[in-house]
Amino acid sequence: MLVIGALSAGASAQEASLSSIEVRSDGLRPGQASSASKSATPIERLPRSVSVVTETEIKARDAQSLMEALAYTPGVYGGGYGSASLSREYPLVRGFLAYQFLDGLKLHDSNRAEEPYGLERVELLRGPASSLYGQGSPGGLINLRSKRPTAETVREIGVRVGSQGLRQGQFDLGGALNADASLQYRMTGMVRKSDGEIDYTEADRRYFAGAMAWKPNAATSLTLMASRQDDPSLTAHQPLPRAGTLEPGVNGRVISRNLFLGEPSRHDSHKESWRVGYEFTHRFNDVWSIEQNAAYKKGDVHVDEVQARGIASGSTRWVRQLFAADYSIVTKQVDTRLVGQIDAAGLKHRVLLGYDFASVPNTQATGTNRASTYLLDLYDPVYGQATPANPITSNRTQQLRQGGFYLQDQVEWGRWSVLAGLRRDRAVLDQKTAVLNPVTGLFSDPPYVLKRDMATTGQLGVAYELGGGWSPYLNYAESFAPVTGSTAAGLPFEPTQGRQVEAGIKWVPAGRALMGSASIYQIKQRNVLGPDLANPGFAAQTGEVRSRGGEIELKAGLAPGLDLTASYAYTDAIVTATTVVNGLDKHPVGIPRQTASAWLSYRVGGVAALQGMTLSAGVHHVGESWGDSLNTFDVPAVTLVDLGLRWNLVNLSPALKGWDTSLVVKNVANRRYVANCDNALNCYYGVGRRVALTASASF
Repeated sequence: MLVIGALSAGASAQEASLSSIEVRSDGLRPGQASSASKSATPIERLPRSVSVVTETEIKARDAQSLMEALAYTPGVYGGGYGSASLSREYPLVRGFLAYQFLDGLKLHDSNRAEEPYGLERVELLRGPASSLYGQGSPGGLINLRSKRPTAETVREIGVRVGSQGLRQGQFDLGGALNADASLQYRMTGMVRKSDGEIDYTEADRRYFAGAMAWKPNAATSLTLMASRQDDPSLTAHQPLPRAGTLEPGVNGRVISRNLFLGEPSRHDSHKESWRVGYEFTHRFNDVWSIEQNAAYKKGDVHVDEVQARGIASGSTRWVRQLFAADYSIVTKQVDTRLVGQIDAAGLKHRVLLGYDFASVPNTQATGTNRASTYLLDLYDPVYGQATPANPITSNRTQQLRQGGFYLQDQVEWGRWSVLAGLRRDRAVLDQKTAVLNPVTGLFSDPPYVLKRDMATTGQLGVAYELGGGWSPYLNYAESFAPVTGSTAAGLPFEPTQGRQVEAGIKWVPAGRALMGSASIYQIKQRNVLGPDLANPGFAAQTGEVRSRGGEIELKAGLAPGLDLTASYAYTDAIVTATTVVNGLDKHPVGIPRQTASAWLSYRVGGVAALQGMTLSAGVHHVGESWGDSLNTFDVPAVTLVDLGLRWNLVNLSPALKGWDTSLVVKNVANRRYVANCDNALNCYYGVGRRVALTASASF
């Protein structure tokens, strides 16, 4: 049966903090979420739309990316770039690109694919959240929670093998270091060797993480965390033309989805990143406490590729270019909160008064060589073309600093729950781009271009418990995000601003393994960039995008051993203001209007030898989306099927106690489909069939 999530012993839902929360992940239905309020709150008490994917679900579906972990969650879509989505993710939530957070702190390195094996849960908060987290997307945010030290012993080692030459070893160790469990640890790691789905590519990864928790008394907790992730061979985007993917090409043939668009001898792209941080809480008395989490992260990306540019007119040959880049980013973050638990006049308040700050220096050096067309036939590729040196010719330096004061109050009064927040943000961006002089061989030294943005954002939501587990809610929330660049007159762009109105209802009946929710919403984002028709080559802020829709989610234990996760989302995003000719009332690309999914698992009983076996099947449907900004063609809908089998082997023999095996097959029918098109020359195949067999031992 499903297991309802629980807080650490002795902590109520109102008392648990973002950094001290210990939510069980051994079931499919979580009891609390922390992303909407920076505190562990029962989901039915939150007047926001929140979904949680537990570690159980991540394992059961053998999720190898964040988008695979969220594949059965409504309102989010991010599989539009095929194999490249395993190394860089573009999650769309309610029609807008969403940002990722790790342990409550924003990841500023372009959503570059955190390893799912290091996570114990994923929370999706839909809608704006700037009043609590600062600049962000109007669609929502995704908060990843790292595996934590635990007083319970965790000892797991495992291996994975599968299609495309997959070979992987992994371990997860943790537990108490002393008798009173005041010292706890966790060590997690994996090493993967695998070919990529695209010819001449690989999907290797190395990931290691460690954490240590010190809890000297009931009032104080300090957790230190560190991780490192290396992706030694990244797969660059592989854009293909509409002709040859969505429809036959000029020769009547279809382009292979394994086609590599680069040169095997000039394929060197990799990423390295490491992160250290801590979470600290201390309770001064029964009313006041302080919480702080901080992190330092450094990431480096190197690219040296032959990349696609477009198709030669009237032919089957692809024009390519040489591209090189070195990208380095450092993120220094700290978030400090004073928390008050105040009971007065029958009202229970949980007040947050906080300030967070981030400094994000980064550099991006690039070089592009178009001296030759480097033609490649899309149907009969011949590799081995000579590629000359490609020096760096542009070097952009940025220094981003952002900080914000925020105030939030969670109020409970009988059956009523209110969530109100207000925040004042300041974002500073200093930027300059040095350009190589080909005559002197020296880079220019331009002055920094300074940009300052300030914004005040808020949210207000209310929920009411009707009884029987039903809780309707309403909310209003705002977002903002700075926009780099300037107008033709040299004036800096204003930040984009988003506003959401949402209504929904949640159903969490007591004593039953069931959780359901439904919501409808409208989001408007203003100050969207578009071309400046009066000044060709420049941009103007006259755009607006409106997204309306609804979502339904259900997690239920239908019968002993039979569990269901199901979802449906309808997203109607449309351009309501733009300078693009004929662009008004058009739908943005890559946003399917409808998505639906269902995951059913059954734990076999009755037959003694089969006890401990769980069979599962999943189906997810992605509806049609538009393939270009003027909506001249669409990307067809697709329905994919996944299958899984998990077997605890102890019933076969007591000697096999602690041994688990699982077999997961994704895209069982090996459907060839196009996942997304940005335009007629940039379409991307979805991922084909993948098979993985995992064997693990817990001891």
